[in-house]
Amino acid sequence: MEDDKQVEQDRQKAEVFDALGHPTRIQILKVLNEGSLGFADLKKKTGFESSGHLQHHLTKLNGLIKTDEYGKYCLSDEGKDALLTVQTVEKASLKNNAQEKVSGTSRKAFRKLGLKPIAILLVALLIVSSAISVYEYNQAVGSNKESSFFKGLNLEASAYYNQFGAVVPSTDTNSSFAPPISMFQALIIGLQADGWNETSLQGFTIYAGLSNYTVNNVHESALWPLTYPPANYSDIYSNGITYRVVWQIDIQKIGPGSIPPWDVIFVDASTGQVVPTPPLF
Repeated sequence: MEDDKQVEQDRQKAEVFDALGHPTRIQILKVLNEGSLGFADLKKKTGFESSGHLQHHLTKLNGLIKTDEYGKYCLSDEGKDALLTVQTVEKASLKNNAQEKVSGTSRKAFRKLGLKPIAILLVALLIVSSAISVYEYNQAVGSNKESSFFKGLNLEASAYYNQFGAVVPSTDTNSSFAPPISMFQALIIGLQADGWNETSLQGFTIYAGLSNYTVNNVHESALWPLTYPPANYSDIYSNGITYRVVWQIDIQKIGPGSIPPWDVIFVDASTGQVVPTPPLF
């Protein structure tokens, strides 16, 4: 039991070290340290051109970031501690460089270090600790042949990536929404229904988000984004109108210019039924 607890602690440390191993993810932590941001604002402030790339890095930062009551991204307590560690090392490096007065070869050799001895030791310990944690975790749970991108993903997400490849879906829907049909379940259902596969998705991006969908008895329909979690995700019938919550899946061709979605699919978030596309699309 104690060994299992240690393995879990080592796994968590390894994931933190992995998350901090990319400068882009450190930049995201610094931006969120200034205040909470929605997906679109975070994408703009960090300079990402691809929603999929940003979503990939946000997935890697799982545990260090969270969403607040408004659905905006912010730092978790663990994220604040991790950022503080990074900033401590950075400050030590900057202070050391400012105080350098050595010339010639000695100056160049010293600059290659760029950190005080204590900072160098800290980095070395982090690297060694990370390597040991990863090794021990792999020894304890068996060889993990999947890429680090799949760590922490549930079985539904793994099933999606195994079937449709590495096209990372972007979404504005956070964990406060809990429909019976998850986003990855909806993606699998919708993409299969429209005949998409790993090969045909090359060169495309995917967006998946929850929307309100209404249609009346003369087939007039309306659609708008779902901003707050509903009390019930089941379809509601009232006065000749059907109200339902759907996963809207937009498949967009990668390329410059304003290009309409290549394909739009709607999957009922309660039943998993593929819903006919409204006339406005």
